[in-house]
Amino acid sequence: MYNHFEYSEWIARHLAAIGHTDGECHFLRSDEVEEISDLEERISSIRDHVLVAIDGLNSDFSWLNNDNLVNVPQYFIALLKQCEAGDIDGIHFAKAECKDLLMQIVCRMMLDWNEERNGLQFLELNSMTFRGIGPMGDNFYGVMLGFNLRKPIPFSIDKSMWV
Repeated sequence: MYNHFEYSEWIARHLAAIGHTDGECHFLRSDEVEEISDLEERISSIRDHVLVAIDGLNSDFSWLNNDNLVNVPQYFIALLKQCEAGDIDGIHFAKAECKDLLMQIVCRMMLDWNEERNGLQFLELNSMTFRGIGPMGDNFYGVMLGFNLRKPIPFSIDKSMWV
């Protein structure tokens, strides 16, 4: 089963440019209903790169091939780098660097999809998107990866939930 926050933190710990450790935080969790000012405040306490895992518990449903109901949850990973205020060239460089790092994350996800690890066997390959973001917090700019999973929903009732 895919756990977005655990998987994203593992990436933040193992991708050298991010360098998240227990002693030096470069990883944050967020959801889409969280106050953006709180997220920006937490980002501002970090220097250099930060990876933000976003899971707002948003989902779509699909009736696949008129045969199976599937749940299509949506996830995001933002990779940000701190820049000097007003340095347009530095901002473009930071976004390009973050995009290169996110491509490494996509490659890792594709390996996990191919080997059916970490719940990514349900990764919907055509759903991946990149979007530039920033500024956030203290002049952080970068790129956000969005993607969906496609998980079958079993047709079974949990009788303990009904009266």
